[in-house]
Amino acid sequence: MSNPAYEHRPGGGILSALHWLHWLILGLSLLVTLAAYYITDTQSDQKVEARFERESNQIVELILERMQNYEDALWSGVSVIQSHGGDITYDQWLTFASSLRIEQKHPGINGIGVIHFVPPHQLQSYLFQQRLRRPDYHIHPAHAHNEYWPITYIEPVDINREAVGLDMAHEENRFTAARKARDTGTAQITGPIILVQDKQRTPGFLFFAPFYSRPVHNTDERRRDFVGMVYAPFVVKKLMLGALDRGNRHVGIRLLDGGKTIYDEHHPDDPDFDADPLYTTKINVPMYGRIWEFDMRSDSTFRALSFNPQPFTILIGGVAIDVMLMFLFIGLTQSNRKAAAYADRVTIELRKRKEELEKRNTTLHEQSEKIMQARRDADTA
Repeated sequence: MSNPAYEHRPGGGILSALHWLHWLILGLSLLVTLAAYYITDTQSDQKVEARFERESNQIVELILERMQNYEDALWSGVSVIQSHGGDITYDQWLTFASSLRIEQKHPGINGIGVIHFVPPHQLQSYLFQQRLRRPDYHIHPAHAHNEYWPITYIEPVDINREAVGLDMAHEENRFTAARKARDTGTAQITGPIILVQDKQRTPGFLFFAPFYSRPVHNTDERRRDFVGMVYAPFVVKKLMLGALDRGNRHVGIRLLDGGKTIYDEHHPDDPDFDADPLYTTKINVPMYGRIWEFDMRSDSTFRALSFNPQPFTILIGGVAIDVMLMFLFIGLTQSNRKAAAYADRVTIELRKRKEELEKRNTTLHEQSEKIMQARRDADTA
C-alpha cells in the first residue's frame, strides 16, 4: 500500500514557497535600508539648511561690517574737522577725502562730504565764504523751514555735482534723520530716498555723523552747539555690489526699509533666480536709526550645490540587495523543493520495487510450499 505523504507535496506560487524566516530576513533588511535612507537624508537636509542659515547670517554680518567701516570714515572726518578748530576749508576737506581713497578702501560709498547748519542770520556770511572759491555756489531747493542744512563739500565732486548746495531741510526724510543725528550725537541714516546725483533714480540713503563746536552732554547742548555733519550718500545697489560679490554667494536678497523695497534680487531677470526656493528667511536688523529687513531666499546655484546623491544611493543599493536576497532565497527554496521531489520519486520507486520483490518472494514461497506438499503427498502414496 502506497504512502500519500510521498506522492504529493503542495506547490503554490514562488513567493508562497519562501519560509517565514526568509521573509523575516528580507523585512529586517528592508527596514535597515529605509532607516539608513531616512537618517542620511535628514542629516543632508540639516546640513543644507545650516549652510543656508550660515550664508544668510554672513550676508547680514558683511553689510553690518561694511556700514561700520563707513561710520568709521565719517567719524574720522569729524575728527579732522575738530582738529582744525571745529571747521574746515574746501582745500583741507579735499586733502582729507583724497586720503581716504574711497574707491579702493570703501567700495559702495558714493562720496563723503560736509553739511553745515546755517541759521538765517548767518546765511549771507555763509554764502559769501563759499563763493570766494566757488562763485556759482548756491543753496537749493527753496523750502518753508527757517533754517538751512546745505551740503558744503562733497568729494569726489564730479559724480556728485548735483548734490553741492542741496539743503537737507527741503525734504522730510533727510531732515528727520539729520535732526535725529544732531539731537542724539550718534550716526544716523535716512529712510529710502532718491539721490539727486543718481541718474538711474534707484533707491538710496544718506549717512550722517554730527559734530559740535564744543563737548556736549545732552540734547539741549547738542542743539545749541551744533555745527554740522559729515555725511556720505549711498545708492543701495552700488552698496550691495560693493559689499557682496554675487558670484561668491548662493542666496538672493531683497532689502526693505519701512516696508519699501530698496534692493531686490527676487525676480526672473536675476540669472540665479529660483522661483521655488528651498529655503527662505527674514532678518530684521537695526541700522543706525532704521530697521532693515533682509528677505533672503536660496537661489538656483544653491539648489544645484545642495543635491546629495548619497541617500538615494543607499536606498537604491539597499533595495537591490533585498531583491537579490529574495531571488537567492527563491532559488534555494526551489532547489530544495526539487531535491525533495526527487527524493520522493526515488523513495516511491524503491517502495514499488520492494513491494514487487515482496510479491515475488511470496509467490516463490507459495510455489515452494506447493512443491514440498506435492513431494510429501507423493512419498505418502
